[in-house]
Amino acid sequence: MVNGGIGLTYQEVYDLHEQLLLIYEKNRKSPSPYQREINHYKRQFYIAQDIVQRIYVLNQLIILHEKSREEQIKWCSKEYFN
Repeated sequence: MVNGGIGLTYQEVYDLHEQLLLIYEKNRKSPSPYQREINHYKRQFYIAQDIVQRIYVLNQLIILHEKSREEQIKWCSKEYFN
């Protein structure tokens, strides 16, 4: 058991991160405003030496996708309510 006692192994955390990232990338319809950073972390993923480093990189990619979605949601709200 790792990760503060939540009962998931590193492999399970890795798999969950990977699934979420694949969903984000599959559903993205336009380039992200964070594309440069996304490309950077994708390169970092390939040189990561262990699963903990890969989880960190996947987490950074997910954060960037979520920031992009947050901006889209704010834009939609402004358009709808104005």
